[in-house]
Amino acid sequence: MSFVWRKPNESVTLLNGSFQTRSSTLCPNTLLPQQMIGTVARVGNLVRPSLRILLIEDSVDDASLVVCELARGGYDVMCERVDRPAAVVAALDRQAWDIAIASYGMPAFAGAPAIDLLRQGDADLPFIFMSGTIGEDAAVAAMRMGAHDYIMKGNLTRLLPAVERELRDAGVRRERVEQRLAHLAYHDALTDLPNRALLHDRLDQAARVANREGTTLALLLLDLNGFKEINDTLGHHAGDRVLQFVAARLRATLREVDTVARLGGDEFAVVLPLADINGALLAAQKILDELAQPCVIDGQSLIVRASLGVACFPEHGASADTLLRKADVAMYVAKSDGVGIAVYAPTRDRHTHRRLTLISQFRKGLDESQFFLEYQPMLHLQKNMIIGVEALVRWNHPQQGRLLPAEFIDLAEQTGLINPLTTIVIETAIREWSQTGTEPRLTVAVNLSPRTLLDPILPLRIADMLAVYGAPPSSLALEITENILMSDPARSMDCLQRLHAMGIRLVLDDFGTGYSSLSYLRRLPVDELKIDRSFVAGLASGLDEVIVRSTIDLAHNLGLTVVAEGVENENAQTRLCEMGCDAAQGTFISPPAGASVVRDWLRRQTLLGLP
Repeated sequence: MSFVWRKPNESVTLLNGSFQTRSSTLCPNTLLPQQMIGTVARVGNLVRPSLRILLIEDSVDDASLVVCELARGGYDVMCERVDRPAAVVAALDRQAWDIAIASYGMPAFAGAPAIDLLRQGDADLPFIFMSGTIGEDAAVAAMRMGAHDYIMKGNLTRLLPAVERELRDAGVRRERVEQRLAHLAYHDALTDLPNRALLHDRLDQAARVANREGTTLALLLLDLNGFKEINDTLGHHAGDRVLQFVAARLRATLREVDTVARLGGDEFAVVLPLADINGALLAAQKILDELAQPCVIDGQSLIVRASLGVACFPEHGASADTLLRKADVAMYVAKSDGVGIAVYAPTRDRHTHRRLTLISQFRKGLDESQFFLEYQPMLHLQKNMIIGVEALVRWNHPQQGRLLPAEFIDLAEQTGLINPLTTIVIETAIREWSQTGTEPRLTVAVNLSPRTLLDPILPLRIADMLAVYGAPPSSLALEITENILMSDPARSMDCLQRLHAMGIRLVLDDFGTGYSSLSYLRRLPVDELKIDRSFVAGLASGLDEVIVRSTIDLAHNLGLTVVAEGVENENAQTRLCEMGCDAAQGTFISPPAGASVVRDWLRRQTLLGLP
């Protein structure tokens, strides 16, 4: 229960944990039950500061002395005495307290557990230990536990100064925390640069000033090139260090009147008051030159490169939102063209705006099941029999119609939505090709992104999907590219090994176009190689025949099967068969189509090996 001191010429004792009053001259105030309102209480015309105390004490008399001492000091005391852990937790949950005072040596509830409970409930609550026998060593131990002070029960004259000091210090700490929180609301925690909210506010003010005074204004948007690879290869710690390096270089390069902000991820913005297009280009080039200086992270020298987009007032827009959008368009142009710096140009806006629109519509497409699969059969060349199909994802966009992967896979990677898309593709492929009737089971192959292999629960999700549809792991093949281990090799390899141990076939796709070497190939737990279509296309002229033949021999020597992609004519299929290639796919054999269409085609062609 909570009580406050009120009437003079009365003292207090505790009975069964509750304060009761009795007439006496020992204590100048009495304790009466009352709800606290605000931060002070009023007695007549006298306003006295209120004090909410949580007393962790098993002695009723000692608790009474503490309350009486603080009441003499002029406080309007509201106090609750507890002596068990559960009561401490309940008191902390019930309300906020100004200070906690605990007996150091209670037999059933010692000091260390008490302070641990308090810190879990309120990490910054002022805390004082009290003891009748505390020595120097015990006092040091108490302070190390996290107490702010300690006093002797036999010397309560120190209590009031100690409480006042701790309340004052707690107020200072709270003020600092509030200031820090207010700062973080408008600044990036990693770089201490203004964040997107503050950047928008300053850009809006700068645009208003420029409009009123007829001056110019430039906005630069900067995006780092290859930052994902730094994060994936060296870890997020190194990535954070790179972002801090960029922030420091930007601040050192630009004027004090310029605003440098971090918008999130690896994207920064710069507001240049009184700068026209030429001034913005000079500043942008200066930024690129400064960032090109080596950045040393943990003893490793990195070269940081960036793409910058420029939008200016009044040429490209008059509002903060318009300038941000057009600078973003220009930045994407600089990145896609590899030119470093690009000024907004209306002629480039339509395509880039379409791309930005697709990004915003991608998640909606996932939620509304706008993605579907087509399948391309794979023919065993020696047996003249279909042994599997490759799943190819399509986007049935409501306005733009059927979109191919080249138009949205990069978007999925950039927006972090590649994992949910992959889950949809794998689940759909397994469901549409689960065994039905007497139809022989085919292997269905699904392409995996390097980012997907960084998902630690991918093998578990795939195992669950196979179990739901009663499909054996051998009915699923996962296609990976040669650069799969370039980002976080340890995590990627662990995921591959777990998938392979489940019995899922692993296929190295587009072989010959990446980083492959014999030693690299031996590291990967793959079952099959796919020869890239560019080499198959060269068979007609004889240019790549040696490469194709060597790849087939290499794979067979390693115990791998070989599939050739991009077979567009009979001559290519015949040459591959003569070279000993195991299987092939391409439009000459069959173009991609829906699952039911492919199954009907297989039955008509009698390519399923049925008797």
